[in-house]
Amino acid sequence: MVTLQRMKKNYEFKKVYSEGRYYAEKHLTLYSARNSSDYNKVGFSVSKKVGKAVTRNRVKRLMKENYRLLESQLKKGFDIVFTARVASAEADFEDIRKSMESALIRGRLLKK
Repeated sequence: MVTLQRMKKNYEFKKVYSEGRYYAEKHLTLYSARNSSDYNKVGFSVSKKVGKAVTRNRVKRLMKENYRLLESQLKKGFDIVFTARVASAEADFEDIRKSMESALIRGRLLKK
């Protein structure tokens, strides 16, 4: 089992925001930029606009689990950031999955 390569540092997020492309969906926004490695690094961001800590943590867990399920179908060599939108506070697992899949398809990160 491969461990998830995570982005944790602010400068890593800023690099993806400034150099990458973005794709907005109803519940989340995907930012992606090429990296020079043969694996993907992923980060998850949920602002205080989404809700209080319990809600933000729930949304982050839903995004992480959906990414874990889709990870094997992704192209390699990208830095990816998922940013939750306000609508994600009321979203369930399926809503997040649909938004994530749609954004990944639009960003051409999902293998056919």
